[in-house]
Amino acid sequence: MELIEERTLLGIDVGGTKTAVVLGDETLNILARAEFLTEPELGFQSFIERLSSEIIGLTGDLIPSRVGISVGGPMDCKTGTLFNPPHLRWGTVNIVQPLVERFGFSITIEHDGRAGALAEGILGAGRGFLNIVFLTLGTGLGAGIIINGSIYSGSTGLAGEVGHMRVAEDGPSLFGKNGSWESFCGGTGISLYAHYRFPERFGRGMTAQEISRLALKKDPNAITVLEESGAYFGEGLAVLLDILDPDRIILGNLAWRLPKIWLEAALKRAAEEALVGDEARNRVVITELKDRIGDYAALIVASGMGRRR
Repeated sequence: MELIEERTLLGIDVGGTKTAVVLGDETLNILARAEFLTEPELGFQSFIERLSSEIIGLTGDLIPSRVGISVGGPMDCKTGTLFNPPHLRWGTVNIVQPLVERFGFSITIEHDGRAGALAEGILGAGRGFLNIVFLTLGTGLGAGIIINGSIYSGSTGLAGEVGHMRVAEDGPSLFGKNGSWESFCGGTGISLYAHYRFPERFGRGMTAQEISRLALKKDPNAITVLEESGAYFGEGLAVLLDILDPDRIILGNLAWRLPKIWLEAALKRAAEEALVGDEARNRVVITELKDRIGDYAALIVASGMGRRR
């Protein structure tokens, strides 16, 4: 392959539902984009083959100068190893090595929560603030934390796995335990909670989108699911506000896709529980980047600018 533009970036955003491959420049302009269903149930090798095909189709003869991957954890960012992310269920796999072997790219990998926090901090709702928390709120629920302008990864790189914290004594089962925050509040969690709350009404395959449609049609059970899920989400928000005291907690795409009753219930509970009280309503905001956050997050990982923030 011939190097056409040495400053072209390739970003790969791996989600539990969709994966995007994005070409951009160093000013984060998006030049080209492709998207495909992740379909983790088909296995890791199938995913790598489909991802490789999309990369070839998008780049052609172009060799990107830098490549970044944004994906949900837990993970070891130094080696590219994923440790059985619950939304992917591939077991422990190395997502970087097969791409390095096939393409020869130099690849940087980052947790999607941290990558999203960087994207919002540089381009979105976190601009001008030194202390922010970004909550992924997609298929799953993870966090990226920026403290005093620097990304916080923790001593072993596991910082931000907030979906694992328990917010109830009992509840849907996820992460091998009942009552985790994600089991009530992520896209998968809302589905799990609907079945947990009304097992005879909502099957295990009922999606958050379907529950939302029913709630908008005034279905009382669907409304209850969203209001109670929102309240659990608010309890977790209060914990983050009390422990980290951030300038902003920025919510990912599920927050604006769900009916407003969900977020209203969350903000009400956060204001009741957090030490800052009603100020919680001002500190918790929705992503400005919306559907493009994953694209920009992956490009920022490729650029390396997040580490210079």
